Amino acid sequence: MSRLTYPDHVWTLFVEAPGAGRPLAAPEWVVGEAHEPISETYVRFHLRGPRERPVEARYEVRGCPFTVAAAASLALKVNGQGPLPPRFDARQLLQELAAPVPKLGRILVVEEAYRRALQRLPSIA
Repeated sequence: MSRLTYPDHVWTLFVEAPGAGRPLAAPEWVVGEAHEPISETYVRFHLRGPRERPVEARYEVRGCPFTVAAAASLALKVNGQGPLPPRFDARQLLQELAAPVPKLGRILVVEEAYRRALQRLPSIA
């Protein structure tokens, strides 16, 4: 894999993978998973906090650097290092990562895993 084919910020998120890995076992974490068998993309999101505003995220990914970068970017936002959009927008994330349009399907896998975890969080309302 060559660094030259990816934007610098994508490569940094891919290599550093901030927020990657399973959380320590705790009952307040929920999990959402999604996969796409053709590209063998697999994403698992772990979230903690209320559904209206999760406070912590971890993730596990099997995919290309854009997929890892998408999960890392979203986890950073949940973890307070950037604005968390009220609704996940895969096209916006595609633009933020400067990813080619064919990568949208993989970013949608990230969205689906996140959405599934979010649905399992308790609501404060």
